[in-house]
Amino acid sequence: MTDRRLLYLIGQFPAINHKYLLAEVRHLRSLGFEVPIASVSSPDRLPEKLSPDERDEAARTYYLKAAPPMQVLALNISEFLRQPLQYLQGLFFALRLAGASPSRVAYHLAYFVEAILVGRRMRELRISHVHAHFSATVALIVTRAFPVTMSFTVHGFGELYDPAGTHLPERIKDALFVRSISQYGRSQLMLACDRSAWPKLTYVPLGIDAAEFPPLRERSAFSPPRVVCVGRLSPEKGQSLLLEAAALLWRQNCPMHLKFVGDGPERPLLERLAVDLGIERNVEFAGWVSPVEMKKVYAEADICVLPSLAEGIPIVLMEAMAMQIPCVAPCITGIPELIEQGIEGLLFTVSDVEDLAAKMRELLQSADLRVMIGKNGRSRVLRDYDLARNTARFAKVLEEQLKDELGEKVAGQDNKSSAL
Repeated sequence: MTDRRLLYLIGQFPAINHKYLLAEVRHLRSLGFEVPIASVSSPDRLPEKLSPDERDEAARTYYLKAAPPMQVLALNISEFLRQPLQYLQGLFFALRLAGASPSRVAYHLAYFVEAILVGRRMRELRISHVHAHFSATVALIVTRAFPVTMSFTVHGFGELYDPAGTHLPERIKDALFVRSISQYGRSQLMLACDRSAWPKLTYVPLGIDAAEFPPLRERSAFSPPRVVCVGRLSPEKGQSLLLEAAALLWRQNCPMHLKFVGDGPERPLLERLAVDLGIERNVEFAGWVSPVEMKKVYAEADICVLPSLAEGIPIVLMEAMAMQIPCVAPCITGIPELIEQGIEGLLFTVSDVEDLAAKMRELLQSADLRVMIGKNGRSRVLRDYDLARNTARFAKVLEEQLKDELGEKVAGQDNKSSAL
């Protein structure tokens, strides 16, 4: 018998750049899992900006930061009176994770308060396992204050670049299992933990529903060609390198219209850089767009470029490839697992503006190459990054792990009965 119930703990849900989590949750439910959601933060958009599916999920999601302060205080007092030893164990553990830094102490006290809310929610729902996305430290603290188990998914840069600061070794040690969405990510997890923990590290890739991203029967010929870059405007995404590459290509008589889809802290800097490079008339900052609008953006693009300095395996590449849009991306982290150089896309040396420009020029100047790579890219997504198939793989991992957990609980109850 397997307990097919688990709580998904997510940093922010729904979120426009994490829409794959909504699809994964719904696929798990279609496979017979009960998956309520707790989100640390409220949705990243107003209700009227959410899709119907997102609004439906938001109405059912438990939001930690939305709880009134007095209610949070009352719940914490109630939990302390109910199980003082476990409550204090969780509190002292959170403080130990924080270390001596006052700012880290403040953050970890907030994590602890959130963990208490999560644990109480799990008890109300009679759920004993939490799986975390972008919130694994909170899940870790939950396991110290409540008799539950945890697991988490590692997506990429944000969780791997500072293992000590993000308590990655501690999280791996206490987790029932850890899911990596790339083989590269799994290798970095291996470096962050003792060899004895390696069997916990599971590789299960993400995916998309390629039927939602069909290729166009005919692609319009745009003049100048259109280049799209999708992602949060932040330092690790490397959009400034793309602007430099675009300026270089313009100087080499290879014009284009460059469209950035996304927003973030780097936007003012990037807008100024476009002006400084003299290409601002050919650069568009569209901000975030809805999933429906995103398909139109892809349909109007000749190529998709990802200039990142760090990544996992980007969903945006899968979406563009499914629509047979040839992609240029850096040869880093998990990206070569998705794209074989010259076959499903073109890979450039990370941070090398001249190589990035050369790969872009190669695609922009050859319609035949764009068609060939576009077809190969869709085939690769269909073969290895199908959402339903990869979610089914993850469901098998959950079944096996939660079955083992249930067996241990039954054994523990039998031992207690024998002792009595």
